[in-house]
Amino acid sequence: NDRKVFVLEYSDFQCPFCRRVQPTLKKLRKRYASKVQFGYRHFPLPFHKQAVRLAEAVECARDQGRFWEFQDILYRDYNDA
Repeated sequence: NDRKVFVLEYSDFQCPFCRRVQPTLKKLRKRYASKVQFGYRHFPLPFHKQAVRLAEAVECARDQGRFWEFQDILYRDYNDA
């Protein structure tokens, strides 16, 4: 891997601020895919009741090679209201 920059995102699928930054991160992943390595770590906040289950679901998607796709869907469509 020749990419010298590593961006590691810590996030919670129920966090509105995490959701807000996703369009920017998605653009960065697309634009700099060959130059930057992107990673993700779950950081489920204790007051978000579904955060752990959502993290488990996206890990199932990772097992199928579809982590980023499912992450995009969760941030776009999930509403805990």
